[in-house]
Amino acid sequence: MEGHSATTGLGSRLIDALASVVQSGEFFDWVLLGVAVELVALVAWRGSALLTDLLPNLAAGAALMMSVKLAITDAPWQWLVVALSAALLAHVIDLVQRLRQTHLR
Repeated sequence: MEGHSATTGLGSRLIDALASVVQSGEFFDWVLLGVAVELVALVAWRGSALLTDLLPNLAAGAALMMSVKLAITDAPWQWLVVALSAALLAHVIDLVQRLRQTHLR
């Protein structure tokens, strides 16, 4: 049983560390950095024409991640409304683009 308690201790420390990173908002900073790297990589791989297709979708996701960060870090509610509104706007733009592409085919 000694090994079990060592594993439990390590697991507990990992969970505490993860909780700390999430509650501080740092986790979402890393996710947003990942979205930015994804955008740069896609543009480098496929060209800037792809940017107009992907930007609204990536912006909506990034704004939602920012919203979660703001909510978790107890930011003023007004900033949460701004971030959620940006996510909605980007999502609507993405939907309109997709509908236009579907109707043009």
